[in-house]
Amino acid sequence: MAEFVEKRCEDMIPELEQMERIKLFNKDEIQTVIKKYKEFEYKIQRYAKCRRDFEEYIHFKKDLLALIKQRRLKYGIMKKKSDIDFAVANKINNLYKTAINKFNDITLWLDYITFCKELHFYSNISHTLNRMLQMHGDKPRCWHIAACWELKENNDKEKARNLLLNGLHLHSKSQLLYIEAFRLELNDYKTALNNAENAENKEDDSALTARQDNRILLPLRKAYLIYQQAVQHVNDVRFTIKLLTIAEKHDNTEELQEKMISDMVRDYSHEALTWDKMARRELRRKPARPDNVDRAASPEKKVLLRDRIVSCSNIYQTALKDINTEEMWYLYVECLLDISRDSRSLANFKRKLLKIALSQAHQARKLTEKHYLYWFDMLSAKAGDVNAQKKLRQILREATDAVPNSVVIWYARMKHLLVSGRGKEVAAIYPKATQMLGKKALPLWKMRISHVRRMKSSVKTEKTFRAALQAHAFIAKDIKPVYLDWLASTKGIEAAREAYNSMSLDPPLNLELHKKMASLEVALQPNDVSVKHARRPHELATHLFGAKDKSVWLDQMKFEWKYGEPWNAGRVHDRALKTLDGSLTASFIEDCVHMKLECAQKLEADDETVTSLDSGSDAHVDID
Repeated sequence: MAEFVEKRCEDMIPELEQMERIKLFNKDEIQTVIKKYKEFEYKIQRYAKCRRDFEEYIHFKKDLLALIKQRRLKYGIMKKKSDIDFAVANKINNLYKTAINKFNDITLWLDYITFCKELHFYSNISHTLNRMLQMHGDKPRCWHIAACWELKENNDKEKARNLLLNGLHLHSKSQLLYIEAFRLELNDYKTALNNAENAENKEDDSALTARQDNRILLPLRKAYLIYQQAVQHVNDVRFTIKLLTIAEKHDNTEELQEKMISDMVRDYSHEALTWDKMARRELRRKPARPDNVDRAASPEKKVLLRDRIVSCSNIYQTALKDINTEEMWYLYVECLLDISRDSRSLANFKRKLLKIALSQAHQARKLTEKHYLYWFDMLSAKAGDVNAQKKLRQILREATDAVPNSVVIWYARMKHLLVSGRGKEVAAIYPKATQMLGKKALPLWKMRISHVRRMKSSVKTEKTFRAALQAHAFIAKDIKPVYLDWLASTKGIEAAREAYNSMSLDPPLNLELHKKMASLEVALQPNDVSVKHARRPHELATHLFGAKDKSVWLDQMKFEWKYGEPWNAGRVHDRALKTLDGSLTASFIEDCVHMKLECAQKLEADDETVTSLDSGSDAHVDID
């Protein structure tokens, strides 16, 4: 294998020498490139080959090629491109081919096609696509990629059409292929229409009619046939809507669209998306014009926006009589929200229609969390309107009954009550909210505690804290450290110690509680730390969490070095090695070494400071 690697590296020497000769790279950089080449060559020549080795080698060569181009632009060196750039690109090309033959992975095929496109190796792409289809013809995506290449890059519609039809022959349920084939025929129809308009002045009416029959309408008929095949094999209203959306983007396809709408209503009248699509089409509706009426003699009349909005709303209301689901109401309200965002015209009418829909959905108990929050914002905006605020309180109360498991709706209700000064009402409904939400009610309790603390009432604050601690075990878990902090700042360290002793072993266990107590012991008595009391949270933390968390051992060792007995840190270290999970032992030892080095450096710095102060003091005495 070594001889083969050396031979491969020798084959790369000519372009490397050229790089150095024209001063794209210096000698050291060339040696680095040769070293990397050898490393990668040995990897890809191993008996057990790995796809990742090939990918890393290709990536390295791509980076090298990009660097060559960058330095050519920077230094203005354009010589020897065929000897250097093409040689590197060709080796990348050969690496891709070797990797593809070895692993036959679809991602490698796609990466190779992208690479060929970037370097304009267009002759390779068609051949590669044909080989890819032979190897991965069972994947619709490959047929789609090949067809898109022929259509967009080679501008060969017929070949793209054949690829899509062949792909559909194998994958009769592929939405991706149906959509692309449908779009291709409609684009062909658009091109035929444009060509007909250009030739309109050169042909008589009979010739034009024949042209329309034979050439213009043929792609439209093909598109309809593809659509029929698609809906026969794919029974999905979303897919049908995608096809209809594509047709809507093309002019003179009204007849095709009407057929698609008719089929959709026949097959999917029970689907909310069907009626949503029909309603939204009403917003873009244009007046129909008889075919026998001259265009210049009968100018279009603009359909009034108000009429279109009313027609759209009526379709939703009609659908809701049979499909009274949350999805149907959601689509209705979403549509009205989209309409109301444009406030340049009929703003009051749009807002009124939206309020009616929100109220109806609420009464049907089908309004979603998202729309409730939007409704709250609408009512909150009218802060000076007494009726609006009364309505807001009513809706907030009813919303928590309609969507009892929504944290954000409960939060909005609690916040409104607290801001409005209705503290008694808040205290009355918190048990119900906690019962409904369980541990998810934590944000509500945090908000209430924060609000009470701002009132500067020690009695009310402690009462609220105790209520939170009794509300739910998992809520208490996160509230305990906050409660300790408040006790220490208002009632002193003794009250915090007493509370800590009573809470420290209550499940569910919380490491933050012990860390908070340890930090309070030091922070509140920095000059007179009670080692006995300060050591207790460290001991409990290592006892309860020492098997899975190395930080508790490091924290205790730091404490012993700084405030306790330095020799005791060694005992803590030995206990940690016996207690910690085996996967954490090595990293713990490494952290201990770093920590000791930091402490030693700090001590040296402190000694230097003391020495300089002493020498400065002596000098001052001598001067005196």
